[in-house]
Amino acid sequence: MEKEEFYMVYEQLKKKYGNPKRYVRPYLADGVAEWNFGDIRMSLIAPWVSESMYLIYEHTPTAREVERSDQEVFNKETAKPKRGL
Repeated sequence: MEKEEFYMVYEQLKKKYGNPKRYVRPYLADGVAEWNFGDIRMSLIAPWVSESMYLIYEHTPTAREVERSDQEVFNKETAKPKRGL
């Protein structure tokens, strides 16, 4: 991914949604722009070592619920086994 592509998409989103809450230029780091709209988080991410760019929409309450559920399963699966008799 060329940096110009990230800047082009970023400028389009900025024009439509305003300034992002978080912004990191894609220069020797992952390019990140993040907007929050109530319960929705929209992120534009461009890993600097990749040729891909991602636009992610996330419903934050659902994401928290999924994370909590995943943590419960992880804790159950990795718990020390109870000793026998």
